Amino acid sequence: MADIVLSAGVRQNLLSLQNTASLMSTTQNRLATGKKVNTALDNPNSYFTSQSLQFRAGDLNNLLDNIGQAQKTLEAANQGITSLTKLIQSAQSIANQAEQAAGPSTAYSAIGKGSTAQTESKGTFTGSGFGTTTVGTVNFSVTVNGTANSLSFATGAADTVATVVANMQAAIDANSSTIGHVAVTVSGGQIKIDNQDVNTDVKIIANAESVLVGLTSGAASPANDQAINSTNLLDNIAAAGGTGTSTLTASVNGGTSQVITFGYGAGQVHDLAGLNTALAGLTGTTASATGTGNRTLAFSVAATTNSANSLVLTGNSSTGTATAVDTALSGSTTGLSGTYNGVATVTNNATRTSLQSDYNNILTQIDALAGDSSYNGINLLNGDSLKVIFNEKNTSSLTITGVSLNSAGLGLQAIGGSQFQQNANIDTALTSLGTALTTLRTQASKFGANVSVVQTRQDFTKNLINTLQTGSDALVLADTNEEGANALALQTRQSLSTTALSLANQASQSVLRLFG
Repeated sequence: MADIVLSAGVRQNLLSLQNTASLMSTTQNRLATGKKVNTALDNPNSYFTSQSLQFRAGDLNNLLDNIGQAQKTLEAANQGITSLTKLIQSAQSIANQAEQAAGPSTAYSAIGKGSTAQTESKGTFTGSGFGTTTVGTVNFSVTVNGTANSLSFATGAADTVATVVANMQAAIDANSSTIGHVAVTVSGGQIKIDNQDVNTDVKIIANAESVLVGLTSGAASPANDQAINSTNLLDNIAAAGGTGTSTLTASVNGGTSQVITFGYGAGQVHDLAGLNTALAGLTGTTASATGTGNRTLAFSVAATTNSANSLVLTGNSSTGTATAVDTALSGSTTGLSGTYNGVATVTNNATRTSLQSDYNNILTQIDALAGDSSYNGINLLNGDSLKVIFNEKNTSSLTITGVSLNSAGLGLQAIGGSQFQQNANIDTALTSLGTALTTLRTQASKFGANVSVVQTRQDFTKNLINTLQTGSDALVLADTNEEGANALALQTRQSLSTTALSLANQASQSVLRLFG
């Protein structure tokens, strides 16, 4: 086949049309895809840079989903803590109600032991004569329970018995803080001295001048030495043969021995009132001495459970018969000494029992709620931990350590037996509940700080993804306005090129006809 010969003009216009068609194809492709760089051939640098940015944006977008799930896990834990706080507060209310309810009632068996005839009375002395008053100073001594007090008063020639009595009373009253109540009066024209305190023994010792003012009795030896003795428990102990230091010892349920000492010293006992005060001070037992003549000692052994209880009583004197104290108090030759058993019957308060059950039910609900506070298989309130990854290289992350916030983890224990019957046990429970509340609030604060971190990183990641995608698009996306204008211009160029090709072809044909 012979080669086709094209004129220079035709060939030039044909090449122009081919270029225009190529440009039209490129422009139409950009308008169709919206991208100016569709393959690495279009622009290798922009293509691969854009692809790298898109890959990172995609990786971060996958992490963003995990960050969102982590945030939901923290929200589930926070909701669990909020509900646990309400349950703890309910338990506090129950414990407070229990403490306000009446405590258990206890019936004790009483142990009565013997009786003794005893009359407590005040001492008194009346002088047997009143001699001639002499002028001078009367020196005398008042001894109270073995402690001497030296006193004196002045006398005159014209003093009557009333004057002497008044002066003597004034001297005693001036020292009443150590002597006590000793009354000096006139009885039948004689001086009468009364010990006004049933708990005190008094002795009056006067000098020779005192004999002349009516302190003589004729029966005493010496004549001016007068004892004014009260009758009290010490008299009974002495009568039973006890002398020196005498004691009564009580031991409850094998506990520490508790000693009551009889005497006139500090903290010692010498009358019925003092004995009852000492008995009331014994721990583990309720004891009292009763009666007005024949005394009965009654003991009740205190207990908080239905069980046998024992009381051991032992009386003793440092000298004399060992059973002097027992016999003096009981009126029996066998004495008080011995071991006594009794039973204390405790009846629990029904309200406290019911509230104890309610309290334990709350603890059960705490355990259940803590176990249900999971999200997507992770329970931060049951000891699980959560790791949140923030970048595609796994070099930035946050590990959230879980805690055990069930009843055991909060330091709460179920109340067993009849513990709510005692306020001390309720107070212990309330203290534990207060500590549990503090633990919950502290952990809520920690989780709150973690939520803040996760939320911040979530927002940061969203913005970073947007930045990466925008940067990627800037490298490969086409400007549709520009490409539309290019397409219109190319269409015009194509039309003109077609016309020019036609004209060039006509001119070529005319030359051929002219020279052909």
